[in-house]
Order: sequence, then structure tokens, then C-alpha cells
Amino acid sequence: MNDGHMHGGMGMAPSTMNSTGTMVHPHHRMMMMHMTFFWGKNSEILFSGWPGTNSAMYALALVFVFFLAFIVEWLSHSRFIKQEANHVAAGLAQTLMHALRVGLAYLVMLAVMSFNAGVFIVAVAGHTLGFFFFGSRVFKKSPESVSPLSDTMEGKHDMGGMMPPSPMDGAGSNSTHHHTMMTMHMTFFWGKNAEILFAGWPGKRTGMYILALIFVFVLSFLMEWLSHCRLIKGSALKVTTTTRSLRTIVHAIRMALSYMVMLAVMSFNVGVFLVAVAGHGLGFLIFGSRVDDTSNLPAGSC
Repeated sequence: MNDGHMHGGMGMAPSTMNSTGTMVHPHHRMMMMHMTFFWGKNSEILFSGWPGTNSAMYALALVFVFFLAFIVEWLSHSRFIKQEANHVAAGLAQTLMHALRVGLAYLVMLAVMSFNAGVFIVAVAGHTLGFFFFGSRVFKKSPESVSPLSDTMEGKHDMGGMMPPSPMDGAGSNSTHHHTMMTMHMTFFWGKNAEILFAGWPGKRTGMYILALIFVFVLSFLMEWLSHCRLIKGSALKVTTTTRSLRTIVHAIRMALSYMVMLAVMSFNVGVFLVAVAGHGLGFLIFGSRVDDTSNLPAGSC
């Protein structure tokens, strides 16, 4: 998939309808994004041309998405690090697993964006089965006390809800006659020629693309900071209206950042995906891991 054509509305060639019901341009490997669910094996999931029209490859793609969702649940609910482990090694291991979980969760989200009904079903099934084995109490003999220093990623942050809002936001959209459709990449691509969050930005300029990558990195880093740090101190027995209001504001900011990172990753630009995961990883390393844990303070206290 070429990367030099992210700008919808710039001298677009006549469109044709492919076998999946999506609109494609004859001179560009761009897809008009599905806005409703559809059945069938003829689709592109995460990577250009994959699985294509091959039934076996489509089945493999479904298995792949299922295991991605299953592993996300496994990493979210399992404890791999013992309390007596060295805090530096434990913190680095936590960070690695957290970055892996975030990356896999974004991959599941992007796969579901194909609007293929089969992909949606196996993603939900993977999350369900993973939670059944690792998150529920079905296989737990007795309730376990969760140590604040253990590697439980559950509940640390929800990444703003992994399901994206409707992408018909006008940015990069292309109006044709009486129908408005979005022209965008639907599989990963390399290159600086992209639109990230804002119409026409960063465009084809290398410097602006680097700035966009830094911007996404900082967004995901700040999201981790807000997720793991107690910015507002207050008694557990007495919470004032001011404290509640401030916590609400902080939560709103965190949710806004999480959605911005999610929307940036939806560009399918590989560089954006990598810096988003890197920002989450570094933020967790500094604020959420046990690397600097020299006391018995609960994780998340800053």
C-alpha cells in the first residue's frame, strides 16, 4: 500500500466497487472505509491484501484476531512477577508486558475497524474466553488478596474504551454527490505522507511528520502519567466537593488523551503506532512499574 495519498479530496480518480462492497480507486491502494458490518471473507484485516479472497487465509486471520484478544486478557489479568523479585527487574518486566498488552489491544481495535462481522465475533469471543480463564473466579479456589506491588494490570487504564467512535468526523472525509465517505488507509503503511488527527497535518513535510510522532508519543506518555499518579491528595474517609471536582477534571483530561491516541493510531501509520506504544511503555516504566519502588507504597502513588 502506497503512503502518498492520505488526503481525501485531492484530485481523486473515479471510484469502483470491489467484491466486499467498499469503494476503491483504480490508481491508489486506498479503501473507502466500511461504515456498517458486513459478512464475507473478502476483506483486508490489518495488512494490505490480507487475507484477500482466500477462504483459508480468512480463517487464519480470524484465528489470529481471536488469539490477539485472548492474549490481551491474559496479560491484563495474570500476575507474572513475585513480590520478592528485584524491583528494577520487576519494573522492567512490568513495562515490557504493559507495552505488549497496549500494542496488542490496539491491533485488536484496528482489526475490528474492518467492520467484518466474523472479525468482530472472534474478537469478542477471544476477550470472553480470556476473561473466563484468567479474569473470572471460575478457576480460583479461594479469593486472593491482591498485592499493590503485584503485576496486576487489570483496571490500570482502559485506553478510553477500545472501540472507536464513528469516524465520520469530517477530517479527511470526501463528499461525493449525496454520500459522504471517508478515504483512509485500512491497513498498515510506512511513510510520512499521512493525516494524523487534523486535516492536512502533517502532510508531506518530514519535519511536521516528526513533530506529529512526538505529539502522539507525548499524548500516550501523559495518559500513563494521569493513569498511575495520584495528583490529588485526600482522606479516604472525607472527600470534599473540590476534590471530587478536581478528580473529575483529571479523569476527563485522561479520557480525552486516550481517545486522541486511539484516533491517531487509527491512521494505520506504522510510525504512529510504534511511538504510541513507546509512549505508553515509557510512561508505565516511570509511573506505573516497580523500577523505582524502594518502599511499600502502592503502585500508582507519585
